[in-house]
Order: sequence, then structure tokens, then C-alpha cells
Amino acid sequence: MNNRIRNRIAGSLAVAATVAALGLAAAPAAQAQTAAQASLQSVNCSTGTFGTSGNQQYFNISCSATGTTKWWVNVSCSDGSTRTVGLYTTFLNVRVFCPPNTNALRGWVSYTN
Repeated sequence: MNNRIRNRIAGSLAVAATVAALGLAAAPAAQAQTAAQASLQSVNCSTGTFGTSGNQQYFNISCSATGTTKWWVNVSCSDGSTRTVGLYTTFLNVRVFCPPNTNALRGWVSYTN
């Protein structure tokens, strides 16, 4: 599962690795051990919000990561561009701006373990 990139839309960003998501079938004792290992690598985020500062719209979200998880924030803008910031490994509040006089359409967090 390492180096697989996952995207989640901001409205459902409470992201946590689970044994089922990893597709593992194991005995109960092994499942407990696997679940503990999986929880070491995750990203957890608040619900993202959109806002305006002057003539620029932005997407704002707070996330934290565990283990070796790296995460970044993206926003799609009405001019067709996608803006990305980060490669973060700790808790941060991140704001991604669209170009002046464009609208922020969709925001999301991407991550990799």
C-alpha cells in the first residue's frame, strides 16, 4: 500500500486506515496487530471550508498525520487550474488560494503512506 495516492473530497475527510480497506483477511489476533500497524499511518482532517480574502477565494482545512504519512491540499478553480500546496507530515491549518477573480470550486486532501 506504500506510495499509493488516495484522494478524499473535503466533505468526508475523516480518513483512517482500516483492516478492511487494506483488504487483509487474518485471524483475530493477527487482525489486532494489523490494525495497530495500520493506525500508525493515517491522515485526519476537519471539514474543509471555503472563504474569500480580498478578490481571492480559498479552501481552508486542518489536518494531522501519523507515521510516515505525507499529505497535501488541493483546490480546483473556475479558470480550470488546480492549486496544490504542501507536502506535510504534522498537524497544520492550510489555506489554498485560487487566482484573483476566480472561484474555488472543490477542495480536497491527498496523501500517501
